[in-house]
Amino acid sequence: MADIICRWRNGTPKTVVELVNAMPHDIMPSEKFREFMEHSIYGNEFFHTPYQLACQLALYCEAEDGLYYPRFTHDITLEEAQEYLEQWFPKYYIPNPYVRSDGFNDIECPTYVVYSLYNYVRNHPKCSYSEAYKAIFHEEATNNNDIVKNYINRYSKVLQFEADGTLSITEANPNQIFKFMDRNNRKEFFDNFSQQSKRTYSQTTTTDNSSYLPYLTALRTKPFMLLAGISGTGKSRIVRELAFKSCPKFLQDQDGTTPGNYCMIEVKPNWHDSSELLGYYSSIAKQYVFTDFVKFLLKAKLYSKVPFFVCMDEMNLAPVEQYFAEFLSVLETRKQTKLGIKTGALVKGHYFKRIKSVNEYDNVQTDADVYTLLGIPITAGQKEELAKTNSLKTEGLTLPENVFVIGTVNMDDTTHQFSRKVLDRAMTIEMNGGELKDMFGHSSDLEYLPEENVWKIDQFKPKYVNADEVLTAHSEEEETLKIQLSEKLGAINDVLKDTPFVVSYRVLNELVIYAGVLLDDGREIDEAINEAVDQITLMKILPRIEGDEDLLGNAKDENNRLCQLMKVVGPKSQAKIKEMNRRLESGFTRFWP
Repeated sequence: MADIICRWRNGTPKTVVELVNAMPHDIMPSEKFREFMEHSIYGNEFFHTPYQLACQLALYCEAEDGLYYPRFTHDITLEEAQEYLEQWFPKYYIPNPYVRSDGFNDIECPTYVVYSLYNYVRNHPKCSYSEAYKAIFHEEATNNNDIVKNYINRYSKVLQFEADGTLSITEANPNQIFKFMDRNNRKEFFDNFSQQSKRTYSQTTTTDNSSYLPYLTALRTKPFMLLAGISGTGKSRIVRELAFKSCPKFLQDQDGTTPGNYCMIEVKPNWHDSSELLGYYSSIAKQYVFTDFVKFLLKAKLYSKVPFFVCMDEMNLAPVEQYFAEFLSVLETRKQTKLGIKTGALVKGHYFKRIKSVNEYDNVQTDADVYTLLGIPITAGQKEELAKTNSLKTEGLTLPENVFVIGTVNMDDTTHQFSRKVLDRAMTIEMNGGELKDMFGHSSDLEYLPEENVWKIDQFKPKYVNADEVLTAHSEEEETLKIQLSEKLGAINDVLKDTPFVVSYRVLNELVIYAGVLLDDGREIDEAINEAVDQITLMKILPRIEGDEDLLGNAKDENNRLCQLMKVVGPKSQAKIKEMNRRLESGFTRFWP
């Protein structure tokens, strides 16, 4: 059986400090990194055995884009190394890209070491370490017992290896320990350990985002969001701020005005189909006309670990369900796979087979040809990798999971109403501004952050696509989530019975996902459920409601539908319902100002 963890040296804080402080702290081409290590304390010996432990500890990565990525951007202390090991070990899995998979053929892959041991011990109290090991890995515990036992006692937090050889469970909350993703390539493995709950390991606090938390939580639930409100409240600015804060150095522009992970699409009133957004086939040119939006999606595929933001400005100047229909449909095809969240094709594969260069048509052989002919810059390393694939020609352009589409909405007599089809598929956040004095002091929000402070993809990217994935990840809360969320949404539907505003499975699915995101962030179950119901009501249910007294009841009648709804929702939704009920005094109400 392959070793679970490299035996070169025990992964103590001292070893981690030695490895980290010997390696460079900047992103650089792999060739430069290897030259650097030849002059380190390890010399030519680094790539014989030390690198195996450094890679398995996710201290660095040489990715397919030809770049070296360090875990730390500074020399670290023993305390920092201890803290890192405590957040690394619970998420460590086998086989990983640095362990031979042929030694693990009999186990489910990937198998999370601590998570699997914890679940076995929970179901078999006071079992021996050898028994648990064999049940999980289907091998006798012989190879590196001493190393694994050391990791369990020092860094697992949820397990304790006893002197008599048994394993026991500690009082630590496992939901705050086990936060992982199901990936298995080198860059994904490296990024798997960058999701921190307390601090980042580059001496920065990415939790300095409390004002952005509603947007981040919504995007982690679904990557399509509407920002609605009166003109001038900073809706499009928020999208730019998120791009600036998450833009790595290699995508930054020299002028500091337009991050390379940001695209502004100005919606025009004459858009009545998807051609301006997704392109179209020209019978005159005999080829597909690729738009800036499509090229931006292709660019995002090159940098899967960077969040990319599309700002659909003044989205409802044209009928959204007409020009955005294909996107809305593809959004609902999202599915969890071993390679991440995949969707159906936005642009069909056969449109990538022939692309016209300057004077003639070129038959596309590989994905590298597509990028070259469309003028999308790629590095030498990217070109080499893209030359090995032709997925664009065979599968078409799918929606990359690192792309977040955010539409700004201004509801007035110059714009179109949203259909319930659109509202059902979006996370809606209302922005009507705060105190005018709050405008001052935010100019730095549109500036690039130092490399070590850049917000990472895990702060944005959805982890779940359907409710069952949440229930699996939070198995101890499964029954509570199923019963309470169904009952609370059912109570809302009871109030809305016999109206067009009743919601169904899609809203319940996203309600469970929203609660799962809050649980991932360490919220207690009751708090997560109440907050999720409140926010989903505000984002997805109230925007659907509009009508007169015949539909909703008299505003002064405490038994009207809006007053009844207030009794089954949370405080944020209650405040909005009060506002809507006041509007009903004029005979008609809606969510929008």
